[in-house]
Amino acid sequence: MPRFNRLRPAREEDGITLVEVLVVMMLSSLLMTIAVTFFTTVSMQTMHAMDTRKSTADASNIMNVVSTSIRAAVRNAVATSPNPEAAIVDGTKTSVTVITYTDAGPSFELPQRLRYSIDASGRMIEETWHSTNVNGYAVFPAMSTAPAVKRVLGNVVVNSSAEPLFRYYNAAGAQLGAGGSLTATERAAVTSVRFYVKVRADKSHEVVVLDNTIGMPNMDLGLTEG
Repeated sequence: MPRFNRLRPAREEDGITLVEVLVVMMLSSLLMTIAVTFFTTVSMQTMHAMDTRKSTADASNIMNVVSTSIRAAVRNAVATSPNPEAAIVDGTKTSVTVITYTDAGPSFELPQRLRYSIDASGRMIEETWHSTNVNGYAVFPAMSTAPAVKRVLGNVVVNSSAEPLFRYYNAAGAQLGAGGSLTATERAAVTSVRFYVKVRADKSHEVVVLDNTIGMPNMDLGLTEG
């Protein structure tokens, strides 16, 4: 019998073409680029927000403490003079020392002397000297005496030399202390203090700026007439 060869159907080619591979690679690369860009952007925004929060917290604490102390500043009556000593014990562009009733205790019997300044590490420091009641007068130890309390309010103050931390004004709004520090007459005339502080928290790259002019409402108390 004659033999017949069966016609076999042509087989379809298996796999994918080079063009398809290139398209897939290009799409994958595009998606990866988008994902990396998105992740990087989100990470940078998150770090920025965290750094800003840290600096804002330090700046706010510094501003609140210093402002409260200056606002509560008082002239201190002395036994040797009919007029009290000035509320501003010392004032420069980078530090201020005040007599104040802030944090003086629940009875508020005696004021305290507080100094705010920047140390070598750029930290805002609060130093406290307690007074003693001597025959009804609040008497403070010498400034050369070590403070009773010393604490750090925040890191890191980054004001430049052209950006004073403290500026002082009299009742007419005129700025005092043109020579860099207040004279005795100027200290007695201060009725408000402008506090301008730039803070970059420790391990943060963001700088927060706060600016506040602090009134001293107690400056009309304790003066004798004439």
